[in-house]
Amino acid sequence: MSKERSRTLYVLSFAWQLGFLIAIPLIGFMLGGLWIDGRLNTRPLFTLLGLAIGLVTTVYECAKLLKTLIQPKGDDNA
Repeated sequence: MSKERSRTLYVLSFAWQLGFLIAIPLIGFMLGGLWIDGRLNTRPLFTLLGLAIGLVTTVYECAKLLKTLIQPKGDDNA
């Protein structure tokens, strides 16, 4: 496999992973909030709470993923 093709596959893999890290928590927590709101008749309280938790989770997980990408290879001091 050529070096350019390998790099392209790595970038596509990273983009795919980043997409899931953004979509899954946001959609999951928001749908969970909608479900709770429907059961307790508190709309939009838990929907907004779920969206906020999803955003915090997404930012945290994306920062963690990007930190591993930005760190120089072979840096064992961190």
